[in-house]
Amino acid sequence: MGGLVEAASGVVDRRLLTTTFLPLLAFLSALAAVAVGGVGWATAARWWSGLGAEVQVVLSGLVLAGALLISQLVAVRRAGLIRLYEGYWDGLPYGEWLAERCRLRFMASDDQRGPLYPVDESRLMPTVLGNILRGAEDHSRDRYGIEGVTAWPRLYATLPDTFRQTFAAAAGDLDLMVTVSGLGLAFSLVGGVLGALLLPWYWALGCCWGGLVVAWWGYRGAVRAAEPYGELFRSAFDVYRWTLLDTMGLRRPAEYRGEPEQWRQLDKLWAVGAADSEHATSLGYPVTGHASESTQPLLDPSGPVLRATEPAPKPTEPVPDPAAPRDRPLDDLAPTAGASLSASEGGRKARPPRLGPWLVAVAAVAGILVVAGNLAVRSPGGWVAARTLHPYQVLAATDVKGPSAAGAAGRYVLRQIEESKQVPPEALGPRLPSGAVDGKTVITLRPGPGHLYADAAARGTTATLRLVLPPATLEEKAESLTFPGVTVLDLSGGEPRTSLVIALPGDRVEELLGHVAGSDVYLVTTTS
Repeated sequence: MGGLVEAASGVVDRRLLTTTFLPLLAFLSALAAVAVGGVGWATAARWWSGLGAEVQVVLSGLVLAGALLISQLVAVRRAGLIRLYEGYWDGLPYGEWLAERCRLRFMASDDQRGPLYPVDESRLMPTVLGNILRGAEDHSRDRYGIEGVTAWPRLYATLPDTFRQTFAAAAGDLDLMVTVSGLGLAFSLVGGVLGALLLPWYWALGCCWGGLVVAWWGYRGAVRAAEPYGELFRSAFDVYRWTLLDTMGLRRPAEYRGEPEQWRQLDKLWAVGAADSEHATSLGYPVTGHASESTQPLLDPSGPVLRATEPAPKPTEPVPDPAAPRDRPLDDLAPTAGASLSASEGGRKARPPRLGPWLVAVAAVAGILVVAGNLAVRSPGGWVAARTLHPYQVLAATDVKGPSAAGAAGRYVLRQIEESKQVPPEALGPRLPSGAVDGKTVITLRPGPGHLYADAAARGTTATLRLVLPPATLEEKAESLTFPGVTVLDLSGGEPRTSLVIALPGDRVEELLGHVAGSDVYLVTTTS
């Protein structure tokens, strides 16, 4: 198994390995643990050991190959998950209404805003993660007039290797936390349903709430990872924007007031395909003649004169060609739909509901649904005993009352249940094949400690009971007796088993009871 993981890690990109592949393996392992817990660890271990080494290797390889394929798909779809966490909920039912209500939380009070949030209120996002990333996106446009959507992929190609490595590490941390959060949500749903089908209600509830806790923890980790990520994104424009102009062979602006117009024209050239003809000189193409390039300031004569202490004015948004797709380094930079929410009575802004109580309410509702589903699947439909039910009695449809009482036919009782009492699910054994106990006698065997070997047995199975008799002397060979066709009704004692309840033909009961003392008792089951 370790060699397969090593081989897989050799063909997986390091960033994909740490941010997607390993979290996905943990997610699949958790789901496998829920499934194995439902069928029984001993049963699963016997099944696995019975496959053989070659089949085990093949299955392990298939699981790793499937995990690798799914990790690639997760990596491709992660951008959509990040957008969802940022607050782009337009495609969700009531998404726009919810986004406005959440955005109001940040607009209602300056205390709700962090220093990395957008300066413009109309650019605020509904979530903390969205505001941190949106603030980083707006930084270059607010300071220098650079539209980050079109400039970033071009600037990134000119960044030094050391900076790109640092930025990739920060981006990897953000990707990892978003992946963990998304897988937590998936486990809450899939693991909760699987637990409801296979495990007691409290384990099913633990799967549901545990997944939600991991999802929330992952989101908070993504918020923390977004801060250095956004700072590096800002720093790339602050420090290396001239490198982009130098690489393109364009002149740098001689003064701060000429910079926004140059970037605005470059953005129009990149996004639309042509700059404004009356401002084409602002692009910064090298001049010919006697004038030195360094003495040619890039100024727009009609533009405002800015002081170094003033922020650059927000340039007019270019109208991109709809056919030309635009890169989105952090999100799609779509402007917030609609105007900002206005004040309510008395000029005071309405304070929106906080998300925390809503998340707790959602978790509580999810837990209730999981428990209800678990009880609906695992309980016998609210059955009540129509008469006193005796241990190991095979039920008929008339023995219980309640919804779908016919579903009780063929199952048997593990302990006595008085008339008009509830029939709990743990008090019933599985449904037996028709005629499995007809003409048989139910007996309980308790051989001496360490003499019962029934690890492979389960309730409701048909097996062969084999008694290995103790030899009278050391020289004698041990003899054995075989009792085929016994039905296993109950086992107890954990591992190893200490007692066994079986149904076997009545004419062999005396023979069995006469030889069980001091014998080794083996319960042999066969698989089809």
